[in-house]
Amino acid sequence: MAAIETALGAPLAGDGLTPYGEVFDRGYHHYDGPRLGRRGAFSALVLYSIQRAMGIKKSWSAKIIPFLLYLAVTVPVGISLGIRVFLPTANILDYPEFFGIIFVLEGIFVATITPEMLCGDRRENVLQLYFSRAITRLDYLVAKLVATAILTLTMTFVPALLLWLGRQFLADQPFQAMANNTGDLWRIGVAGFTIAAYLGSLGLLVSSFTGRKSIAVAVIIVGFIITESLAGALAAAIRRGTESMNDQWVLFLSPSSTAAGLVGRLFNEPGLGVEQPLWVIFAVMCGVVLASLSLMYWRYVPNE
Repeated sequence: MAAIETALGAPLAGDGLTPYGEVFDRGYHHYDGPRLGRRGAFSALVLYSIQRAMGIKKSWSAKIIPFLLYLAVTVPVGISLGIRVFLPTANILDYPEFFGIIFVLEGIFVATITPEMLCGDRRENVLQLYFSRAITRLDYLVAKLVATAILTLTMTFVPALLLWLGRQFLADQPFQAMANNTGDLWRIGVAGFTIAAYLGSLGLLVSSFTGRKSIAVAVIIVGFIITESLAGALAAAIRRGTESMNDQWVLFLSPSSTAAGLVGRLFNEPGLGVEQPLWVIFAVMCGVVLASLSLMYWRYVPNE
C-alpha cells in the first residue's frame, strides 16, 4: 500500500485515490476572561470614534486639517499672553472675544470630524455588527455625540483654559489671582461644554443622512452659511416691519448668534448675539441637542 507524505513528512495511510483527511486538536478554548459588557462596548466605541476622526492609525494626510485647526486656535492665545508679558496692564483678548474669534474654526472642525463619526459606518455597512453586540442604537448615537463633544472641547474649553491659566500665572500673585478668578473658570467650562455639545449634535445630525463624507462636509458648511444669512435677513425684516414680534427669537436660527448670546450672558457682556436671559439660551441649546439626538435615533431605528 502506498503512503501519502504530508507537508510535515509524516506518512498517511491511503491508496492515493480515496479522499483522506484528519482533524487536529489545536488547543482552541472558549474565552473565559472578563466580559466588559455594554459599558465596555460604549467606551470602546467612543475611543475608536475619536481615533478615527483625528486620523490616528491613518496616513499623515488625514492629520493635516486637525493639526492646522489646532494651530490656528492656539495662535490668538499665544499672541495675547505674549503681549501681556511686556504690557501687563493690556487687555488684548478677553473671553467673549476669544470665543467669538474661534467660532468659525470650531465650525470647520465640526464639519471635519462629524462625517468621520457616522458616514464611514453607513458606507461600509457595519451598523449591523455594532447593533448585534451589547450596545443599542441609542448607545451608538450617544457614544458618537460624546466623542464629538470631547474633540470639540479641545477647540473650545482647552484653549480658553490655557488663556485663563496664562493670565493667572502672569499676575503678581498667581495663586491669589486664581482664587479671585474662579468665577471666570466655571463660566469658561459652561460655555465650552455647551457649545461643544450644541455644534457637535448639529454636525452629527447632518452626517446621519448620508454615507458620503464629502457631501456631509459640504452640507454642514453651506448649512451654517445659509442659516447665518437667513437669521440676519429675517431679523432685519422684522425690525423694519412690525414691533409685535421679537426679532431676537429669529436669531436662534444662527448658531454663531446663539453661542455669542450664551457667552455674553455668562460674562455679563451686553450686545452679544441673542439678547435673551441665560436660562432661555441654555434651554434652547439643550433642546437642539435633544432634538438632534431624537432625529438621529429615528434615522437609525430599524425599518421593520
